[in-house]
Formats: sequence, C-alpha cells, structure tokens
Amino acid sequence: MANAQQRNVDEFQLPKGGLIKKLMYIMAFIGPASMLCSTSMGPGTASSCIQAGSMFGYDLLWAIVLSGIMCGGVAYIGAKATALSGKDVFELIRERIGNVACSILFVVVLITWYMVIYSQGSIMRHLNDIMFGEQAAAVAYVVTILLIAYLYYASTNNRIIKMASIMCTVMAIIFFINVFYVRPNIGQLIGGMVPKRFSLDEAIIIAGVIGGSAPGTSALWYSYSVKNQQWDKPSALGFIKWDQIVFAAMFTIFSLGIFLSGAAVLFPAGIKAMSAVEAAKALEPLAGVLGTYIFIAGLWGAVFTTIGGMSTLGSYCLNSLFHISKDNSDVKVRRLILIGIVISLFGGMSGGNAMSLLVNFLGLLNIGGLVIITILTYLTSNSKFSGQYKNKWYTTLMGLIILGFNAYSTWTYIARFL
Repeated sequence: MANAQQRNVDEFQLPKGGLIKKLMYIMAFIGPASMLCSTSMGPGTASSCIQAGSMFGYDLLWAIVLSGIMCGGVAYIGAKATALSGKDVFELIRERIGNVACSILFVVVLITWYMVIYSQGSIMRHLNDIMFGEQAAAVAYVVTILLIAYLYYASTNNRIIKMASIMCTVMAIIFFINVFYVRPNIGQLIGGMVPKRFSLDEAIIIAGVIGGSAPGTSALWYSYSVKNQQWDKPSALGFIKWDQIVFAAMFTIFSLGIFLSGAAVLFPAGIKAMSAVEAAKALEPLAGVLGTYIFIAGLWGAVFTTIGGMSTLGSYCLNSLFHISKDNSDVKVRRLILIGIVISLFGGMSGGNAMSLLVNFLGLLNIGGLVIITILTYLTSNSKFSGQYKNKWYTTLMGLIILGFNAYSTWTYIARFL
C-alpha cells in the first residue's frame, strides 16, 4: 500500500466517473492529517468549546465553525511550505532565524508540549475515576497508559496514522450522535452562525477556541507527517488539501458536538463548566446516564489519542533538535515516544495538573507559534519561494486571520507583565 501511494502521489488527478469513485480515490491517500487532528481533538479544545457553549449559549457557534476552518488552514500552510521546499518546518525556520534562535524556540515548544502531555495524564486519571470508580481507577489508568505505549511504540508510522484516522473517525461519530441526543434548537443554531458584537469575556473565549485549534505550531507538527509520508513535493499538494479538508471536518464535528452539550444543556440550566471534566460531571442530572456516557466515551478517546499522538510528534521534534536519525521511523526515534507516555503516567499517578506552570509556558508557545505562522504565511505568499504555487488571495487572507488570532493570544500573555 505504501509503495502504491509513493508511486501515485506524483500526480493528483481525480478519476472520471461518479462521486463515489472520486471519494474512494481521495480516501485511499488521506491520513497524515489524522496525527495532528488526534492531538487537536483533545481536552484543551473540549474545555474551550464547553466553556463557550455553557457561558454564552449558541452565540459563539460561528467561532466554533471558524476554528475548524482555521485548524485545517494553519496545517495546510505548513504542509505547503514543506511540499514546495522538501524541508520540514523546523528546517525552514532554522534557515530563517539561525540555529541558536531556532533551537531555543523549539525547546520552549517541546517543553510546553510535554507539560500538556503531563496534564493529559491527569485528565485521563479523572475520567477513569468517573468511569470505573476510584477503587478501580488506578489499575484501569495504568492499563490504559500501557496500552497507549504498546500501540504507539510498537507500530510503524503508517500503522500509527491508521490508528489515529480510526480514532478520529470514531470520536467524530460519537459527537455527531451527541448532536442529535442534545437536540439543539434549530432557530438558535441559525442565529449562532451570525457574529454579533461581543464582550471582552466573549473575546477571550473566542481567542481560546481558535487559538487552541489553530496555533502556529500546528504547521510544524503536520509538516513532520507530510515529510514522513513522502509528500514533500509540489505534486502532493492535491492530496494535502483533501487530507486537511477531511480531518478539519472531523475536528469541526467533534468541536460542535461538545459545544452543543454546553449550549443546549448546561447554558439553560445556568451551569458554567470551566473544563470538559466538570462538564462530564454536570451533564448526568440533565442529560441522563446515556448522554453523559456518550460525552465521556468521546472525551476518553480524545485523551487516549492526544497522549499517543503528542508523544509521537514530540519524538520527531526531539529528533530534529538532536539529529538522532534521518528517518523518523527509525527505532531510535520511536523509543523517544516513551518519554511522553511516561510523563503522562506521572501526571495521572501524582494527581497534579501543573496548570500554573503550563499557563506561563503556553504563553511562550503563543509567541513561538506567532513566529512560525508569520514566516510560513510570508513564504507561501511569496513568488520567489512559491513560484507558480504562490497562495491564492483567500489562502493568504486565511493565514493573516490565523496570524491575527496568534498575535492577540501573544499580546494577552505579554500584557500580563506590563
């Protein structure tokens, strides 16, 4: 299968025939975006979406949809730069700002990445408490982490992509079902798609929703997957585009399913959930056991893939920093996956969440993401770098909008010290 993909990726050309035949052609190649999607479809996004719905009802529905578009857009820009240059984003940034500055930037990115993984371990432990009870939760948690370690460490890159694709699809289906279960008001849904004047509190939530789904660092992570898949050539741009369309759609369904639990169930009851775990606990008396189970099952799957996916992508970044191997599928690089998984295990067993440190490092991550998306938007919009593949006006506009949200997030962080 891999050889067939490598032979055919040199020319993207939809076959003649009906819609089904075209879809089968596209589906035979998509997958690398699932790695990024599996990390984006995590508790951070879930918490932002549940806050937006439980605090403001349907009013921020448009922001949730926009976040899905931005999620695909920022990754596409990173992948496009890789396809045109044959280099991953780490290599491109290093060429622009120098080795020392690039190394500092990506060390900060990596530290933050691992702190997020640590917090994911804590969330997984809390979810196991809810699902299995406190007495069995510790054993269930350790078994879960060991399963993640086995699946991601023992698998090849192609198998990891397949696993991530399956899990993303399952989560999208779960939260698609959840949309029907919470039975949102159609009239309010339509109204929520129209942006209105919003308060500072709403602006902060909007920045959190879109900033969490479309940070500049997403371009880096997706570029690694594109490089691993040998899509680092202009002829792969068609596959990259459809890869992102499919998984950005899944991400949007995931986000909507969570948002609507807040807007249709928690908001009318006056419950403001500040995290996805809080929402899971608050839903049962309102949505019933089945509704709560659907929500928790989807969230559990999100944390599962986030820990494995983030640990895998973290190993690629470590490889870039320390030049361990030219091939990210090398067993030496795969061993680095265990670093993230062990960190998540400690996060759950310690009961801590490292949130105070994490908030500060996430602020630095916003600065790093701003640097990355600025450089990549410039390169892909520049004729000298991109040639005939220079961004269309709407791609550049999307990059500038993403840049704006990253800049806003960066400013809110810096302003705390002024």
